[in-house]
Amino acid sequence: MPNPATHPPATPSATSAGQPPGWHGKLPSLGDFASRRLGSSFIEPWDGWLASGLLALREQRPEGWLQDYLGSPSWRFLLMPGVLPGEAGRQGWAGVLMPSVDRVGRYFPLTLVLPLGAGPAHTQEMQGLWAWLSRLDELARDALFEDWTADRLEDELARMALPALSPPSAEAAVMPTVAGALVAPVGAGPADAALHIGAQAQAAWAEGARGLAWWHARPDEQAPRLWVSRGLPGAAAMTHLFGPAATI
Repeated sequence: MPNPATHPPATPSATSAGQPPGWHGKLPSLGDFASRRLGSSFIEPWDGWLASGLLALREQRPEGWLQDYLGSPSWRFLLMPGVLPGEAGRQGWAGVLMPSVDRVGRYFPLTLVLPLGAGPAHTQEMQGLWAWLSRLDELARDALFEDWTADRLEDELARMALPALSPPSAEAAVMPTVAGALVAPVGAGPADAALHIGAQAQAAWAEGARGLAWWHARPDEQAPRLWVSRGLPGAAAMTHLFGPAATI
């Protein structure tokens, strides 16, 4: 496990506009954990959550967990304030999480993520955020499958700055959100997920709702998936991301 003390402190109040995403985890070209632009306030809880979830998967399915893990899709996520504990929970986060491995065969996901200085204020901004996440997802896939070096990943991420988001609107319509429920499959295009999440995220940001996380995946040759959790999913729920439920 990495030592979070070696990473510079995060700056929760900083705006994400113009900044490239940070990253943490494993790359096939590297021999151990690596991180860029993420402080210990994010890495400690995120890394601990993933580690405990993967351990639970191994214990549940000692013979099949690796096949499930490697067959899992990448997940585009939006975390509201309060999902993460402490300093990192003061703001939202958006990024991509996908199964990965290092050069010597140790398995741990790769995370590309950016703090959000403001939430999406309307559906058009959510569509823009989700289009950005779609590009970030493609970049993460290329990094893994084309065996990018850390320098190559850094060069590509430098072109992935997120446009500024407007302050949240107090007039956003309230939409019901069911945490822990697997939402009916959304349409075929990224905009469908953006519209669905946008309607809920607008209300959540406007009302100051805390602790909700949206997870969206588009597995090859399978229906898109959209999952909502209250906080980070518990170890038992990790099956939705990297266990048997993720490979169905």
